[in-house]
Amino acid sequence: MKKNKKQQTENVRCVVILASNEKESIDKAALKENKQLRYINEYANAHGLIVTKIVRKGCFSINVVEGMFTYCVELLKQGIAEAVLLANMYYIGRDEFDIYNKVGLIRGSGFRIFTVDDGELMLNIHPIKRKVVNKYER
Repeated sequence: MKKNKKQQTENVRCVVILASNEKESIDKAALKENKQLRYINEYANAHGLIVTKIVRKGCFSINVVEGMFTYCVELLKQGIAEAVLLANMYYIGRDEFDIYNKVGLIRGSGFRIFTVDDGELMLNIHPIKRKVVNKYER
């Protein structure tokens, strides 16, 4: 007979990025972002993620999103949070290459990135171990 063990959750402090595809109205963008925040908060509560800062895109262009993303990485480096949390990478990336680049930037800095749709994003790429060659040996 198995006992039901409560799943252990870790408390990870997160910066939340809210973004929508709304480009016309700030009010519509705010409504969509508020719905997105409820969706993200449900995920965060279920998975032991603690929201420490919220960054909103509004109806600004992708160029503004680049600045927001850099700001979020700086918050991580300052120790305000340990991870980035968002609903979907689609809203902050120009294309697949840009998304991989952003995930790699965060993971390479030693931090974590979560999306509600995909969970924790990881690049399971093992670095190439290169043999150091002494130039004086032959």
